[in-house]
Amino acid sequence: MAALAAGAVTGFRTWVGTPKGRLAWDKHKLRLPIAGKIIHKATMARFARSFALSTRSGVPIVQALTVVTQTADNAYLSSRIEGMRDGVERGESILRTSIAAGVFTPIVLQMIAVGEESGSLDAMLGKVADFFEEEVDEAVAGLSSLMEPLIMVILGVLIGGLVIAMYMPIFKLGSVV
Repeated sequence: MAALAAGAVTGFRTWVGTPKGRLAWDKHKLRLPIAGKIIHKATMARFARSFALSTRSGVPIVQALTVVTQTADNAYLSSRIEGMRDGVERGESILRTSIAAGVFTPIVLQMIAVGEESGSLDAMLGKVADFFEEEVDEAVAGLSSLMEPLIMVILGVLIGGLVIAMYMPIFKLGSVV
């Protein structure tokens, strides 16, 4: 059993080490029930912050998208951002390429539209980053508060099992005499 488990872990790591496997795993991580939303929000916050800082410092949009692609830690979202960069290189608007990417929430799309129209894309993306960072902090705090009772129950069962294991031989001694 241990060899089978070690082989499965090694095989999984090898598969995730390939570009195709990493892309599939990162796409699957976004669909996880609780953690997927947190991962997606954290990546969106990182995207918005990096893109805002790049454009605020005067980096051209295409190069800023290239930098953002490299800072994203999710291969699936990086590939979608690369698609955005390719669309912007062809002359499409950032909003249109963002919609085509299919990974952005409606609030991000609205802020991109407002920022693109008003010429303050960096300020709008900064607000998006602040919003998502706050949401991630709240989600992680809520998740940890939900896990506390579960951890207490698990520890109670483990300690109860140890106590029973220690006292069971003592109770058996009474029946031996």
